[in-house]
Amino acid sequence: MSVQTEIRIGAPLSIARRDVSVQLVTASELAPHVDAWQRLADNALVPNIFYEPWMVLPAIAALENTGQLRFLLVFDAACQDLWGFFPLEIQSRCLHLPIRNLALWQHRYCYLTSPLLDAAHARETLNAFWRWLELNPLNAHLLDTNWLLADGPFHALWTDFALGRTSLMLNDFPRAFYQPDRALPSYIAQSLSRKSAKRFEHRQRLLTHLGSVEYRTASTHDEADVWVEDFLKLETAGWKGGKGGRAFATYNPDAEYFRAVTKEAFRRGRAMLVSLTLDGKPIAMRHTLLAGRGAFAFRTAYDESYARFSPGTLLELEVMRQAYEHPAVEWMDSCAAPRHAHWNRFYRERRLVRRSLFSCGSQTGDFLVSTLPLLRWAGKLIAPNKTPEYLQISTKKGD
Repeated sequence: MSVQTEIRIGAPLSIARRDVSVQLVTASELAPHVDAWQRLADNALVPNIFYEPWMVLPAIAALENTGQLRFLLVFDAACQDLWGFFPLEIQSRCLHLPIRNLALWQHRYCYLTSPLLDAAHARETLNAFWRWLELNPLNAHLLDTNWLLADGPFHALWTDFALGRTSLMLNDFPRAFYQPDRALPSYIAQSLSRKSAKRFEHRQRLLTHLGSVEYRTASTHDEADVWVEDFLKLETAGWKGGKGGRAFATYNPDAEYFRAVTKEAFRRGRAMLVSLTLDGKPIAMRHTLLAGRGAFAFRTAYDESYARFSPGTLLELEVMRQAYEHPAVEWMDSCAAPRHAHWNRFYRERRLVRRSLFSCGSQTGDFLVSTLPLLRWAGKLIAPNKTPEYLQISTKKGD
């Protein structure tokens, strides 16, 4: 059944003394809002390409069940302009405990959960979101932010509304971020020692002994279509194609998602599809998405039979050069996991990403957030540590 809730928040609840209209819709009710949604994304306070319609809708199509998804839309009072987009997921468990909560939806290939806020009305929009959360009709007492941006203008505004609320920071990590403030050669020189730089130059020369080496960027729709299929094959042939690797082509809905978002991104001029080829055959491929004045490193694949030549690294250096010379790109988010040796080596800057739990403001929500540390501790006495290995720190004697 279709669910739509409208809550009108008047001047007494709005910091900027503007009326706003808040609508809660299901996945099937998003279609009429796509144009306004895209305009919002184009004018967002902080770009988040993973929440743009042409990336969200294919992700929804790849799901078997969308019953737990809700989308909070914040409009101006006349419902003419969309000011905020908050993708939410109703969850029955929180930290493996049976606690109903709302989470900022993070689909499988979403690497940032910062909601879209209209830059000119960000404060009114975020105020409306928190007021809605306090009265939410979904019987959820907690908000799980997942991978929320924890620096820059979005975080400064978010903190204004988070202060005084009962919350629990679960983890945060500095993600590799590329924002050169100097000439590219000197930037790379600070990332790589002279010995390492010469080693990569030597490997590229060795590669040329095997055949013709080229860096190619898809420039036509036909080239983009071929690039997509080549990428799917290359990724599946490597370790990602094995058990637990999650290559796109190992699961047909994911492969269709990848095809859909890549072709649409290219059509919009929002994709850099770069390959390192040997005699015309791709041995490393890099998928980069463009948003606002920045870029997101979406996906990389390389031919492992050429690993001794470091094709992925050679291609990354080329992508860094292209990004540096691109007139619309001022920064690039690696979208990488914490402590990622490759990305942390080449990208010198860091972007802070944080997962927190917030009470909706009810007594139940405050109680749950306050007692969760104790409940988590007790749970770890019973169940093994489910923390990802890269976040685990051993305190055992002798380690």
